[in-house]
Amino acid sequence: MNFDIRINRLSIILELLNKGYDLSTPNLVERLGVSKKIIQTDFKDYILPLFIDDKIYYDYSSKTYKAKNNFLTKTLFSSDELAIIAILKNKSKDKYSDEDLSLKVDSLFLKFEDELTNKLYQTNSIEKIDNFKNEIIQIKNAVETKSIIKCLYNKKNREIYPLKILNLEGFWYLIVFEPIDNKIKTFHLYTIKNIEILNTHFSFDEEKIKTFDNAISAYYKPENEPMIVQLFIDSKVSRYFQRKPLNKTQRVLKVYDDESCDIELTITDYMEIIPTIQRYIPHVGVIEPDDLKIKVNENVEIYLKRFG
Repeated sequence: MNFDIRINRLSIILELLNKGYDLSTPNLVERLGVSKKIIQTDFKDYILPLFIDDKIYYDYSSKTYKAKNNFLTKTLFSSDELAIIAILKNKSKDKYSDEDLSLKVDSLFLKFEDELTNKLYQTNSIEKIDNFKNEIIQIKNAVETKSIIKCLYNKKNREIYPLKILNLEGFWYLIVFEPIDNKIKTFHLYTIKNIEILNTHFSFDEEKIKTFDNAISAYYKPENEPMIVQLFIDSKVSRYFQRKPLNKTQRVLKVYDDESCDIELTITDYMEIIPTIQRYIPHVGVIEPDDLKIKVNENVEIYLKRFG
């Protein structure tokens, strides 16, 4: 990495501070290969102004720069993003900048951080994160840094690789790999407790992680062979499916004169799609496969026997 470039330099300094390192100017001069004046400018004009609550500060007794433990877990920003913000904040103070731009940038940054940390996707149709917002921030940073996590989940102590945070059908989940049994799993974020981010990193197949972009629900099973499903969508609800596809594989096969349509998509488990089909009965029907059609019909028969 070229540390002559300011964004790279600021990012690595923020990472080191977050990990608990006490950083002296001579140490950084040697580590990064830049001058004393550059390091002093990095802190004075870029890093120290980032926060008004002294998350990062200079300890005169030890002549080192320090930060409050794991300060990055208190924000949804990564070290790279904070480096960019530091540079933008500095540029807004430039004599060539518009009047009051600096104050407006500072205000926008604080508002943006507050929105991210306290009101993340707070809509009626999505699970509220008020009771576990600290956990979601910690986990997001672990995902970005590929750090192994120790936690308590379903009354068991676990050591996991956090792969991806997803909102599925309104609920927040963490996709994890658990080395103890060599399996990818879906953990409900609300249930993850006692999180400890280890200073140990993991590597994982990025292509496999990307497949979760096709997940419709927590029943997504990446280890299963993908299955193609075709559905008939009545005109009364077809616009909803066309405006918001169930996943990225969805495509329209045919549109009828009354605006009903046939769609096709790929799933990994029947339970990924069954709740959606049943939610829209009688306006959605299974064209194929037959096994899925039989399963939905069985569920309808059970319902009618109990409540019909």
